[in-house]
Formats: sequence, structure tokens, C-alpha cells
Amino acid sequence: MKKLFLILVGFSLLTSCERPEPNYEGILMTDYGRNGVESFHLVTGAQWVAWFGRALYEVPMWEQSGDPDVVEITAKDAGVFRVDPLYTYTPIRGKGREIVFNYKNYNINDPEQFFENIERHVLNKRVTDAYREEARNYTTDSLMNNLGKFEVAVQERLKTEFENKFFNLTTLTSGLTPPSSMLKAVEDRNKAIQEANRVKNELETSRMLLEKAKIDAETNRTQSSGLTKEILMQQYIEMLSKTSNKVIITDGRTPVILGN
Repeated sequence: MKKLFLILVGFSLLTSCERPEPNYEGILMTDYGRNGVESFHLVTGAQWVAWFGRALYEVPMWEQSGDPDVVEITAKDAGVFRVDPLYTYTPIRGKGREIVFNYKNYNINDPEQFFENIERHVLNKRVTDAYREEARNYTTDSLMNNLGKFEVAVQERLKTEFENKFFNLTTLTSGLTPPSSMLKAVEDRNKAIQEANRVKNELETSRMLLEKAKIDAETNRTQSSGLTKEILMQQYIEMLSKTSNKVIITDGRTPVILGN
């Protein structure tokens, strides 16, 4: 009987042990969590959880992604932009107990639902608020001309805020759309540039055609007057021969004049 009792006790101890899965941080709660964050302990290996007030929580350490709703943000001169952000993040290693303590009521036993709840109730709002707050530092034109700077400022702001929530922000995309009036202005400007380039090309083509016409006309005039290349060369040589005290030496193509 005693042997059976010992076997049952041993079996109970074994079945009351739990261990964190790989790539999870194990957090053991003791004393029903009455001592605040101090009641939560980062643990590894098998943990005995049969005693009253003890529970083992597991925090996944892999990358998660968030997809907040599309929101409108307003520049300081009332220009309205649309933002459709996406982001990825990971829990900070070693901060599992803070995550459990602060978010354990978000269905922590279901990792997928757990992070969806954190995103919905905590992180998504911080992301959209960061865009709204940063946009107030820009006019519509300056925001359009400094989109890269704007997005870097938002990302830096969010990195700090995510760390304060025990997460690392890994990527962020804005999906920013300018005001419709600004889009039309950009479209009109591009059309004007294209039209100016078209006119410039046409003028350049016309100038080249005019030059060609002048050359063709001169050629025709020369040919019609019988002034061939050979005749013009002969006339040139004769003209040079009439100059005083000059000697003409030629290589058969180009006359060379030597002084006295």
C-alpha cells in the first residue's frame, strides 16, 4: 500500500511539471502574482506547477506583424494625408516577465490571439498616433518634399515607444497617400514638363531642318553657277598668285603661303 502511495505521488509530481517550449521564454508565476512583477520569474527547464498560486506562462520570441487600420493625418496647414501602415516586431529577450505581467489578460495561453490583442489594444494605436503627431511638424508641401525624413522620424519615435512596451520594432512601412489636390498638382506639373520637352524637341528638329535647307540651297547655288570644287580651288590659287612677294607651295591639296 505504501509502495502504491509513493508511486502515485511520484506520478503526480511528474505530471505536474511543465517546461517552456523552444523559442519561448518561460515565466513562472508564484503566490498568485500578489507581489506584482516580483511574483514572475524567468525560468528554463521543467517547473513544478501543482502547488497553489503557481502557473507557467510562455512568451513566443519570434517576429510578429501588425496591420493597423488606414487613418488620416493632418499637416499643420490642414493638408490631409492617408496612411496605411504595416510593421513587424519581436518581444525583447529577457523581458518575458514584464510582458506576462502587463499583458497576461490578453489571452496569453493562445500565442496568436495573444499578440493580436496586444496589437489591437496597445501597439496599433501607438503607430497611428505617431504618424499624426509627427505630421503636425510639417506643412503639406514640406511633408511631400521630405517624405523620407518624415518616415525616419516616425520610425525612431516608434522604436522608443515599442521598447517601453517591451518590444523591438523591426520594420515599418507607411503606405502614405498625398491629398487629392496635391496629386492633381503633381500630375499637372508632370504634364507641363512633358509638353515643354515636346516643344523643345520640335524646335530643335525645326532648327536642324532649317540648317540643312540652307546647306542644300548653298550647294545648289554653287552647282548651278558652275563653281565646282576644282574650279573654286583654281580661282583661289590664281588669287594668291597675284599677291606681291609671295611663294606658293602646294602638296596637291592645300596651298601654303610663305612670306618674303
